[in-house]
Amino acid sequence: MNVEQFSLRGYAGYETRLSEHPDEELTQVGPETPCGEYLRRFWHPVYLTNDLCDLPVALKILGEELVLFRDLSGTLGLVHKRCPHRQASLEYGKCEEHGIRCCYHGWHFDTDGKLLDAPGQPENLSDRLKLRIKLGAYPVVEYKGLIFSYMGPIAEMPEFPVFDAMEFEKMEMVPYKAPFRCNWLQVQDAILDPLHTSFLHSNIGRVQFSEGFGEVGQMDFFERDVWMLGVNTRRVGENVWFRVNELVLPNFTQAGSAFASDGTQRRLYGRSSFTRWVVPVDDENTLALAWANFGERGDPPEWNTPEGPELIEQGEEFDRTYEERQRSPGDAEAT
Repeated sequence: MNVEQFSLRGYAGYETRLSEHPDEELTQVGPETPCGEYLRRFWHPVYLTNDLCDLPVALKILGEELVLFRDLSGTLGLVHKRCPHRQASLEYGKCEEHGIRCCYHGWHFDTDGKLLDAPGQPENLSDRLKLRIKLGAYPVVEYKGLIFSYMGPIAEMPEFPVFDAMEFEKMEMVPYKAPFRCNWLQVQDAILDPLHTSFLHSNIGRVQFSEGFGEVGQMDFFERDVWMLGVNTRRVGENVWFRVNELVLPNFTQAGSAFASDGTQRRLYGRSSFTRWVVPVDDENTLALAWANFGERGDPPEWNTPEGPELIEQGEEFDRTYEERQRSPGDAEAT
């Protein structure tokens, strides 16, 4: 073996190893972290209405272990996972007319975390416990098939945001969720990265949306106080196609239509393909919770299938074999 045949070429794996440490100020999302505290000042979707049945469900949002439930009166509750008495998980609790009852010793909490009942305690002690003990709980709002929560200080809670895009007429907004095995910023960045659609969704594997996406085009970006737009301008035949993606800080995103527009037909003021929040589960996992938009000015109604939102979200269905993912990677593989 002649060492020079390697040393005189460009091999530099040892010298160019990538750092495995992300920017912690932007990717750590737990309590008392800079990014985590910032994100806690906003409303975020945490679950799909249709996925919540008559049983409590355990989930993790912003690094916190939580339990979501609907009590028998129909009121939603989002509480800390562990009962403050003996740390039993409330995912095994019983939904009551008001609130949830712990399976271990029957302590009963309202949806706001107030202790309603502590069975087996002397009356004077029970009254004191009700004054002293609270289960951590967060405000919850249900809106068009998504369940939202605010996880910050109540004194700083903003109004629940209803953007124009959430009240668009003649559109069917289909709730969906998409998991990503990476930090939230990796997913967030893609919304203002129109270049990736030309390669990831067009030229690397198969064409996932339309041939027009394969044209790199010209990219322009427009920034306001808390709002940014990315515009990709492509020439497709005799037409000029403008596709606009939108980001409202910190994590509200919209992407131009995926299937309705391909630059071949005249189409003015089309709607976004999805209206989405990029929600951190923890430092290394993310959940996109969104509506896929179907209708006259959105994506075609024929894409409103069980798989449609998956294709709109990342160009591929989620449940694919490893070989399929290698041959035609989507956003989940790239991020």
